[in-house]
Amino acid sequence: MSQTVRGQIVNRMRHLAAETGIAVVTVPARNTSKHCPQCLVPLRHRKAPDRPTTPGWKWALCRSCGYQGARDVGAWKRIAARGLTHQTKTVVDRASGAMIIRAVVDKLEAGAVITPAPKTSRDRSKTGPTRHQTTRPAPRRRRAPSPTRLQGPAGKRPEGHAPTGRTRLPRAAHRHQGVTTISTPTNRPHRPRGAALGAGFHLHAHASPPRWADPTPDTMSCMGSLR
Repeated sequence: MSQTVRGQIVNRMRHLAAETGIAVVTVPARNTSKHCPQCLVPLRHRKAPDRPTTPGWKWALCRSCGYQGARDVGAWKRIAARGLTHQTKTVVDRASGAMIIRAVVDKLEAGAVITPAPKTSRDRSKTGPTRHQTTRPAPRRRRAPSPTRLQGPAGKRPEGHAPTGRTRLPRAAHRHQGVTTISTPTNRPHRPRGAALGAGFHLHAHASPPRWADPTPDTMSCMGSLR
């Protein structure tokens, strides 16, 4: 990156920071990518493991504390730690009015490290008996279709209903039997009654004989002609 482009980026950052009320301090970036941001031990650089074909040594490893990461990420961590540690050495440039840290003090640089934040993971130790969650019952589903059955006298039963086992229609209810009474089968021989015997609508009703049962006497056949 050229110096002109870097100057444009810095000016843009200062402009945005001034709008939000944040101070921008220029920190020297010398040897920031050389030392570990956690223990200040010289890093070992190699190619990035996720980009083995990309030229350049973009990956940093620390043999002392085990830190590893992108080289540029480690560099900006070192720059942030250096700026926070050398706050008392900040001066204002008379020409530009920008705040600058011109030199790095070795004594302060020895403590300019980034301490890793402790992992805040919730305690998963067991404090009581395990509560078993009740599983919701699954809806009833018919796993297999009902077996096919020969069609009897009563017809084919609907799908999903239990077979009744009978092969003929139920007996008709008695005339003095309630509508909610269940008919019981009987072994008596069938005796036709009522209308089947020709006694009319009711069994004990006495209907008058029809007019054609007894022939009416012919009173006109014995009379002579009036001519």
